[in-house]
Amino acid sequence: MMVYRRMHRLANAVIVCCLFGFIVIFLKAPSEEQRIRDGVPIVSQNAGWSAKDWDGVNKEVADLLKNESKSERSDLSGWDFKTDGKPLNGAEIVESVSFLNENFDILNTAKFGDLSSVKTILVIQVHDRPVYLQYLIESMRNTRGISETLLVFSHDINVGINNDLIRNITFARVYQIFYPYNLQLFPSVFPGQSPTDCPEKMKRDRAQETNCSNWSYPDKYGNYRVAQLTQIKHHWWWKMNFVFDGIVDKFEMNDPWVLLLEEDHMLAPDALHVLDIIVSNRPTYCAACEIISLGFYLKSTNKYGQDIAHLGVHPWYSSKHNMGMALQKATWKKIQGCSGMFCSWDDYNWDWSLMQVSAKCLPQRFRVIFTKSPRVIHIGDCGVHTHRCEAHKALKSTQDLFQQYKDRLFPSSMTVTDTSRRSLKPSKENGGLGDRQLCELNKTPLVRVSAQQPSVLHSMLNTKIQFNTSTTTPTTSITSSNSQNL
Repeated sequence: MMVYRRMHRLANAVIVCCLFGFIVIFLKAPSEEQRIRDGVPIVSQNAGWSAKDWDGVNKEVADLLKNESKSERSDLSGWDFKTDGKPLNGAEIVESVSFLNENFDILNTAKFGDLSSVKTILVIQVHDRPVYLQYLIESMRNTRGISETLLVFSHDINVGINNDLIRNITFARVYQIFYPYNLQLFPSVFPGQSPTDCPEKMKRDRAQETNCSNWSYPDKYGNYRVAQLTQIKHHWWWKMNFVFDGIVDKFEMNDPWVLLLEEDHMLAPDALHVLDIIVSNRPTYCAACEIISLGFYLKSTNKYGQDIAHLGVHPWYSSKHNMGMALQKATWKKIQGCSGMFCSWDDYNWDWSLMQVSAKCLPQRFRVIFTKSPRVIHIGDCGVHTHRCEAHKALKSTQDLFQQYKDRLFPSSMTVTDTSRRSLKPSKENGGLGDRQLCELNKTPLVRVSAQQPSVLHSMLNTKIQFNTSTTTPTTSITSSNSQNL
């Protein structure tokens, strides 16, 4: 019995020692090598993440995805406005954001040089999904030729985690811009969702009775605007005009190709290699094609390896060729010249609006060269239209796809194997856009809108916002009203 007791005490002592050692290691590890902050890997401490690393990260990010867009929207701590405790009016806020946009200190020029040698600009539209953004950044890091590009991140919300991820990028030149009329800064005055706005599903007769502010401006289906949806198109339009007017023209760049991405995309390692092949051989592939698409919505990946060096040439169609879309300034000027149609088309989707421009405003419809095996993959199953929020599964399947065909990536040449002249019928308007005047104003992002002159932004520009430094939540009061959602 005594021997049994001694063995029992010894076992307990071993267990206590192991437990103590585990606690010491657990408490000590983060201070030695912090790998994750708020569920997101710290870029500056990682030269590259392996599949094993990502498996660990994926377990940490579920809560971030579930709480998408709610926790950060009212947090203005990312905006460093000098208020001295006094309220700012909307015009002052817009001026501050615009000044920062136009005078951003481009990152990593000391390492890679100025913008004169840049042939490709990657423009990323960012909202508030830092997990997806991190996946995109890591895929860009592993894309050959990325050091020769300029990365432009365009935001409609200022999120601290996103800023940390972007400003720790060291593998390319980086430019950051913010849509100035965003819902984070102006949540309760147009273009935000004003308390006097008509509810989305309210009937027009009832809206007129209640005299809500935009009762006479429903969409073609009788619904009233939802600011969160309309902002997507406004941000895209503003961003594109800023990139060409405020960056390409300002820095006198040599007609670069502008590749459009979103935060929930991933790049194949040979994405830029393939783009270079298409650009170099465009006169042979399709001289009339003004758009290149590196993305393509595959129903199956069974033929990915078979089509890895194959291209298609079709009339451009928004739902097929809107991902990883690349174009140059001359093409954008054609689109910009059709701003009336783009802005008046009652659809909150920028790509379907652009489809109408191609079909009804231009002398000839756009044609596109696209990759049969996409080099831009959409992994975003948590966003505006879907809410499954399983980013790690989409990431894993994409990583497996690239790994499976790694020996076939970087083809030395490519061949057009799929040609069509059949133009599909454009879709009907989806509705949801009641902000035509704002869209036209976003055509000229470098031009200031006066707070004294009548405009759709008059109320917003004269709004007083008091920033509460303890809660970072704005208090808004409108000193000049009668905003109209035109």
